[in-house]
Amino acid sequence: MTQAILERVKRRIDPNDEIGTEIEDQLRDIIGDVEAQLRVKLGGVETIPTDLDYIVVAVSVKTYNRIGSEGAASHTVEGETMTWSADPFAEFERDITDWRNACRKRRPAIKFL
Repeated sequence: MTQAILERVKRRIDPNDEIGTEIEDQLRDIIGDVEAQLRVKLGGVETIPTDLDYIVVAVSVKTYNRIGSEGAASHTVEGETMTWSADPFAEFERDITDWRNACRKRRPAIKFL
């Protein structure tokens, strides 16, 4: 995890930059988990390409905002209903697939005749 990703996540959660060390540690854990999940989705890459960092940021913020409601599909409080996708990466599946397809095209291949 880069410090830049942590800072971007912190700005989205609290633009006033009043996040304490406990929350920051929690965010580091979340970002690490999100990065591990994304590496698997990308086909087991060792590092996530920087042009896909936005996925790590967005999914980390979603995960943080869902703390306390893990496992629930929806949550209603005083008439306000929040519904979550079972897969926090669902909206990025096309981007992930496009990236994987682009990598396959760039990969050198040996053809036997």
